[in-house]
Amino acid sequence: MNSFKLFVLATALAVAPACKKKEASVPPPAADTAGSGSGSGAMAGSAMAGSGSAMAGSDTAGSGSAMAGSGSAMAGSDAGSAAMAGSAAAPAADPDADSIVVLAKHVEVKDTDPVQVRFERFKVVKADFDPKKVEGGKATIEIDTTSLKSGSDKRDGHLQTPDYLDTAKFATVTINVDKVKKKADKTYAAEATVKFRDVTKKYPVTFDVVDQKDDSIRIKSEVAFSRLDFKVGKDSKDPKVAPVQPELVMQLQLTLKKT
Repeated sequence: MNSFKLFVLATALAVAPACKKKEASVPPPAADTAGSGSGSGAMAGSAMAGSGSAMAGSDTAGSGSAMAGSGSAMAGSDAGSAAMAGSAAAPAADPDADSIVVLAKHVEVKDTDPVQVRFERFKVVKADFDPKKVEGGKATIEIDTTSLKSGSDKRDGHLQTPDYLDTAKFATVTINVDKVKKKADKTYAAEATVKFRDVTKKYPVTFDVVDQKDDSIRIKSEVAFSRLDFKVGKDSKDPKVAPVQPELVMQLQLTLKKT
């Protein structure tokens, strides 16, 4: 009996160091890093457990390459983020460029209001004035209605239908400006005669001369009018029938050269 106990004790002493040595040889799981996702962290831990520290370097390089090709890694990488930010940046609009924009609001006002409807093609077909003495001058402007852009292809197509501008039939807005009188140092009053959709309307307007050269001037003006004046859209307070408010605002910045 004593011999059996001694045998068991000797066996236990022999096995114990081996178990401790085996446990010590297993590396701790790799900690997940902020740069890799939970999936790559688990993969790194698994690779380190299976192959030791030598494989950890290889796994890190592998997950780095995979991350470089993924959107999440590009967002986390300074170089990738800088490149993406640079490509996404839109060029700033030239504040001095000629432009004609109509501002519109929905009946049920939205966060995106006012909607900007920009006409990309227009021209000053005639200008008769003295740049040093603008009073008494005249000008004729034509707007190509088919060139409208509002930031939505679907909306652009809808605005060109017969329910609205009917650009297939009425492709041009003509504005004749005359009766120019000086109000202040650089501010003038005038009368604008607008022709569109077989309708002619006269509006009192005010404009400022923001730049003046020997043969030209650049003016800025803002004119309020109703779309119903030109039979554009329907006259209803029901947003399902007439989603756009009747009141519109046209903003113009134009360079007028004497012709």
